[in-house]
Amino acid sequence: WIVNTTPVGMYPDIDAKPLLPYEALTDNHFLYDMVYNPEETMFLKEGRLRGARAQNGLRMLHLQAEASWKIWNAPKRTVCL
Repeated sequence: WIVNTTPVGMYPDIDAKPLLPYEALTDNHFLYDMVYNPEETMFLKEGRLRGARAQNGLRMLHLQAEASWKIWNAPKRTVCL
């Protein structure tokens, strides 16, 4: 797994990508980019060109939103001391 947790490649700088030896990537690699705009960053494109599996950060954003909703909208509990 290689995870990009930086904003490199995010709109409007969509031609940027993390400095990695992309030529060493194979179908044994999985690239995960926290960026979701654009949908496919140069980081993900480079990996896919070399057979790596790749995913952007949109799913994680959705999961975080769902978790936040549950936390903030959970039934209130009364604590008796």
